[in-house]
Amino acid sequence: MTTELKQTTEIFKNDKIVADDWAYIADDEALPAEGKLIFSLERFLKEEQQLKQTNLTLGVVLRAGEKAEELSDHLEALELVAVDFPSFADGRGFSAARILRDGLRYGGEIRAVGPFILDQIGFMLRVGINSFALDNPRLRADLEAGNLNEVTAYTQPVFARKEAPAGTRPWARRPM
Repeated sequence: MTTELKQTTEIFKNDKIVADDWAYIADDEALPAEGKLIFSLERFLKEEQQLKQTNLTLGVVLRAGEKAEELSDHLEALELVAVDFPSFADGRGFSAARILRDGLRYGGEIRAVGPFILDQIGFMLRVGINSFALDNPRLRADLEAGNLNEVTAYTQPVFARKEAPAGTRPWARRPM
């Protein structure tokens, strides 16, 4: 079952709340002349060559269960990859974001979308997610108050952040 993603009006990016200038486009919707559009993975892969010939800025949403690796030969065309978190108990979005950032070395915007919660944001930042759709009023209030719920001690290094061993325990990591 695929749930419909809500169009948000604001996102949290670079430590501030800003207007969301991206829009989702349905698979059967006609292309506008210009704009920043987020396509389904299926439509993007099917129409990529045609989309590259337009004045559109391209983004893709990776739904839970879709493989980030499918974008490996297409990332240069994308300014944004939205990673869907359909439930706070579904961790597949963390894996997709880490594959994009560390495995595929994607340098563009990775946005968390869906009904995620504040407790997940520190871990999302750690795997390379750098923007967050704000469709939850409680989450918006927490972020405005500066509550990122960051995690500062790790046991596994990631490439998305510079880290160093924490003291005499080389397996423990800390941000540099």
